Amino acid sequence: MSGFGTTTAELDTLAKRIIEADETAQAKIRQVRDAAETVAATWKGAAFTAFQNLISRFDADAAKVQEALRAIAEQISDTSKVYAQNEAAQEAEISNVTARLG
Repeated sequence: MSGFGTTTAELDTLAKRIIEADETAQAKIRQVRDAAETVAATWKGAAFTAFQNLISRFDADAAKVQEALRAIAEQISDTSKVYAQNEAAQEAEISNVTARLG
């Protein structure tokens, strides 16, 4: 992976952007769901049942998308913390070696 680099600030910003994208997506999903509920009230019989099944799948898929986005954001945030810990450990080791060479 030569040529690749990042900072903890960039990782933290990315995690926040993913959360914001999820929040935006969830707002749109709620709008679609609200519109669907309005339409559902006019359907009857087999059409209503089919529509309800479709809405159930829609809800399940929306939940999976949210879960995936939240998991990605959490993993990036965790990576940022590990990255910061590793940098601190390396800086401490360099300081230790520098002090010994004095």
